[in-house]
Amino acid sequence: MNEDSASFLGVFRAHLADWFEHAFPAELDRGPEKAPTEDDDEARRRSIHEVTLEQLGLTHWSCHSQF
Repeated sequence: MNEDSASFLGVFRAHLADWFEHAFPAELDRGPEKAPTEDDDEARRRSIHEVTLEQLGLTHWSCHSQF
């Protein structure tokens, strides 16, 4: 590998790393921090519970050949 291609790959890698850092940040910018409340926790729990029940229902009914 010659010096020009090594230099090109180094520059390309640096630009690619910068692009990934911008496109997919390690931490999301969520604005001002808001502490979760009990209502937020309960709403999240109910949402997860409803989705789980829906998925179980779809799985159950999809195993019946008449439907």
